[in-house]
Amino acid sequence: MLTDCPRSVKVSSSNGTLDEGDVLTCESDGNPEPSYTWTEDDGHILYTGPIITLTQSHYKIICTATGNFTTPCNASETIYNMTIAVGT
Repeated sequence: MLTDCPRSVKVSSSNGTLDEGDVLTCESDGNPEPSYTWTEDDGHILYTGPIITLTQSHYKIICTATGNFTTPCNASETIYNMTIAVGT
């Protein structure tokens, strides 16, 4: 089995916004399946897992996929009310 750090992250939204009740899904190309963390701009953790249902509206939210290796590696995607800015 090939193992690899996450190199890219893709976030999709059920409604294309970051409003209360929207469901966001985070996917990555890491193998084995990475751990997912959703955070606000200030680093406050909102949820851990690949799917989040927003309990309030957000302007900016970040999904980070972290490889489960001895030396952690990660990739992230930042969403600005569904305008996407990719970062690693």
